[in-house]
Amino acid sequence: MEKNEKENQSSALEPMVKAVLVADERTPWLEEVIDGLAAQDYKKIEFLLVLKGKEKTNSDVEDLVKKAIPASKIIRTGNTASYPLLANLVLRNELTESRENFFLFLKDDLILDATCVRRMTELAVESNAGIVGPKVLDRENPSLLEDMGSMLDNFYSPVERSEKGENDQGQYDKKEISAVPESAMLIRADLFRAIEGYDTEINSPDNNVEICLRSYLVGAKIVLASNSVATRFKTQSQVAKKSIDVLRPRHRLRMTLVGNFGVSLFRSVFESILIMTSGVVYGLVTGRFFLTWGHLSSFWWNLKRLKSLNSIRDRVRKNYAISTSNRGSLEPQQHSLRRAVAGQAPSGTGPDALTRIRFHQLWAALLGPGGIALLVAGVILGFGSRHLLSEGLPIIGRFQLLPADPLDLFRSWWYGWRSTATGMETVGPDGFSALGVFLAILPGDDQLLWSWMVIAAIPIGAIGIWRLVRPIGGGRSRAVAFIVYLSIPLPYDALREGRLTPLTVYALLPWLAKRMAVSQGVSPYGSIRGKPGPGVKERTQLTNGLLTGLLLALGIALDPVFLIPSVTIFAGLFIGSLLSGATDGVNRLLKSSCLAMGVASLLHFPLIVDLLTGRSASSLIGFEFWRKGKLGPSGIFNLDTGSFTNSSFTWAIVIVAVFALLVGTKRHLFLGIRSWSIIIIGFFAVWIADQGWWPGRTPEEETLFVPVAVGLAWAAAISTAGIGSDLTNPTPKKLYLRKISIGVAALALGVSVLPVLSGSLDGSWGAPRKELSSVLSFVVDASPAKGEVSRGGENRIVWIGEPSILPATASIFTEDVGLAITDGQPDITDQWPYQLGDNKGALEIRKGIAKAISGDTNRLGEILGKWGVKHLILVEGIAPVPYQERRFYLPTFYEAAFTRQLDLARTEGLNSAVTIFENTAHEAVHAVVRDGNRKVVPAEVTKISWDDYLIVSNADGAFRWMLEPVGSWKLYGNGNETPVLRAGDEGGVPTRRSVRVASETTSLLQLDATASKARHRLQIALLIIILLVTNWSRLRTDESGQ
Repeated sequence: MEKNEKENQSSALEPMVKAVLVADERTPWLEEVIDGLAAQDYKKIEFLLVLKGKEKTNSDVEDLVKKAIPASKIIRTGNTASYPLLANLVLRNELTESRENFFLFLKDDLILDATCVRRMTELAVESNAGIVGPKVLDRENPSLLEDMGSMLDNFYSPVERSEKGENDQGQYDKKEISAVPESAMLIRADLFRAIEGYDTEINSPDNNVEICLRSYLVGAKIVLASNSVATRFKTQSQVAKKSIDVLRPRHRLRMTLVGNFGVSLFRSVFESILIMTSGVVYGLVTGRFFLTWGHLSSFWWNLKRLKSLNSIRDRVRKNYAISTSNRGSLEPQQHSLRRAVAGQAPSGTGPDALTRIRFHQLWAALLGPGGIALLVAGVILGFGSRHLLSEGLPIIGRFQLLPADPLDLFRSWWYGWRSTATGMETVGPDGFSALGVFLAILPGDDQLLWSWMVIAAIPIGAIGIWRLVRPIGGGRSRAVAFIVYLSIPLPYDALREGRLTPLTVYALLPWLAKRMAVSQGVSPYGSIRGKPGPGVKERTQLTNGLLTGLLLALGIALDPVFLIPSVTIFAGLFIGSLLSGATDGVNRLLKSSCLAMGVASLLHFPLIVDLLTGRSASSLIGFEFWRKGKLGPSGIFNLDTGSFTNSSFTWAIVIVAVFALLVGTKRHLFLGIRSWSIIIIGFFAVWIADQGWWPGRTPEEETLFVPVAVGLAWAAAISTAGIGSDLTNPTPKKLYLRKISIGVAALALGVSVLPVLSGSLDGSWGAPRKELSSVLSFVVDASPAKGEVSRGGENRIVWIGEPSILPATASIFTEDVGLAITDGQPDITDQWPYQLGDNKGALEIRKGIAKAISGDTNRLGEILGKWGVKHLILVEGIAPVPYQERRFYLPTFYEAAFTRQLDLARTEGLNSAVTIFENTAHEAVHAVVRDGNRKVVPAEVTKISWDDYLIVSNADGAFRWMLEPVGSWKLYGNGNETPVLRAGDEGGVPTRRSVRVASETTSLLQLDATASKARHRLQIALLIIILLVTNWSRLRTDESGQ
């Protein structure tokens, strides 16, 4: 009797709980949810079931509810009512009774454990909490966590405390949190009435976050009952995920406005504007258009609901109980801005973070054979390049100085003009405009930064090989391929001889080969005929084509010659697949390559337009002196690209690559045939050039050898993988063959490395320590700086010699001899090949020199002087004697013909590598032809920018400028364009367009670059569009894979 009385007293003291279940009667597991409620061991509980769905009464559902919970109440509503609105029904007078102490709000995707309500209630009473939530586990696998509540960061974004699918080990059983799980929430009844329930404008997934935030602001404690367990069905669809991207930015802003007052409110609004702007940009870049719309509409959405917002703010203000300083403990700082902008934080936390995982993978790779080879090679490369890295590149060949202002590289591209060969509208590759911008931004010495970028081509190419062969095998395969690629002497010869094109191709071609192999999709570069190898991400054909096209466009942007070795790689993969009898993936390769060519053509449409309107494709290649039979079979087989140490051991690399065909079986044999197809086609291209059968201009031998180098490195990796796996059969014959193969391959690899090791001792890979500019500085005047006044402008120089050793790109003059024209000392803008076309200045200079050689004139200086040429220099060495090894002796008739000229004065005793003639009949580039005596009077010229010259006339007469194309330049006086006189007009110049000027007048000579600017604006727009489309396509593939 006494015992019963005590039980009744304790029962009377227990708080009353009203459980409110909002459910859709079409939910398939509704019976399980109701059974879970009926099984609760907590006695003082009332049930209210709010059904949404059919308007007509469904007797089956009612029977189910009455059978399980006889005393329950049922309310029906329409389909459109939101969860907050339905939950707030308990605030109606007829439903509200003073006796309940707590409301338990539930959704129909949650099944409660039998002790769930009792334990939440006990914790609420014990800790005096305002809101309590349960631990939510996965219904299918209850050992996995589904929802452990959230914390709020600085910008009111919820931060989940656990990863979905993480094992439950009690690691997140901390009680105090910021927001309880959305599916179940026990809240004090007086608190719920005080804050007037849920905010009906905020729906899933943030209604729990919003009400917990307001409760916390008015002083309530939010806790998690870790011993109270519930399981949840996974119901979120892809549509729901997209709607979250739209809703969360709106909800976040509304919560920000609710939770801040005074100065804090202004700061939060300013931050929200920045977040909105960044979110719109991020959404557009990543192709998350729902997120873009969510950010873009967030302010307008909240302004339309300003009345309800002010009402909620007023209620919070009346009961506000938390100071800003005390809220910091509940606001994790990490990734809060990223979460607000992107709607998500980086994957994983702590040791599971993606960046940490990748770092551990990298660290593990570095400790393997491939990593050790990478580190050793890095040390050797740095040691061998130490002088180049500290002092910069020698000014030889194409390694000429940058402009004083690196942005001139961009301006040359933007305005479509450069001063080479008296001026032309054919500018350098598009990529060097970006180089100019990049160097202008970076701190430090521009020339030294440029040197580091050039040298970086070697490790970039080697890392590309690393990634190319990664799917094939383990660390040994990568190590061998890495060593083979770095052992081939072509990049070091390119550094010694000042060649940019081979280094560009060497750096990018392995990356393109990897993209083409992945586009084909044959195992291990895809799932066709096997499993993908390590590091391979399978993507759609569209994505592969776009990525390949961007990489191809990048190579062409740095040098259009990149297209030639790219075709070699494609042909090798295509023919190799046919020869192996495995045509799987060939269609994918063709489609991807066609799309890649389309993308590259679109991005380089100005170049395509030039080629379609008459420019020769051969003009994209610089002139190269390649005597027929120069290499011969031994030189081709030995990859003889120059005089770098003793490269006669390079043939040993071929021995390593041959094992790909000798020991490879199945997949390795298929890969070996493809790699050797690339090698054979590459050797064939070099042989065609060596026989003199190459159509048009011939690229440098280093450029043609790069595909061979890629194929050899690829085949070497396949050989290593084949020896390691295909010869593991424990028969005596295979064991014996394996040992022999390993010994022969190791010996060949060691021999091939020796030239690189010995070449590294020099510290500059044998590059000259002195440049021709150190000799010429005694004779050739320094170019006037931007903003500096000069008489007549910059003097020009004509260079004659073998094209590859001239300090500027030349046009062919006689057999094996080129002619280049520069304004003063050449810089990097003078290094790109061109087509003379109707360039009057260059053509007249060439004709004049031809007349001098044939003996038809002894006044060559007068002919050259009209075009501002002050010096004529014969070049016979890439560097001064004795700092150079390459020497090209010009035919003696050149020096003899120039010596006979009455107006050319030879400068004696400087250096035998150059012969310098000074023009005594030199005229200024910018000058006024005086009216009276027709004398040429130099004007005072100030170069304001790339396309503007300030001209001050020193005489009355006709001002003429010797810049080509003459029609692209206009003279402005007092802001108005000055009328131009054609050649031969009265008051003008007989052979040149001119403008009438008065003495001491100031004019502006300006380049008309309207057409060039329009083309490049469109080009930039196309680049942005293609980058966005590629990124969208890539991200869609990643999301679908996940």
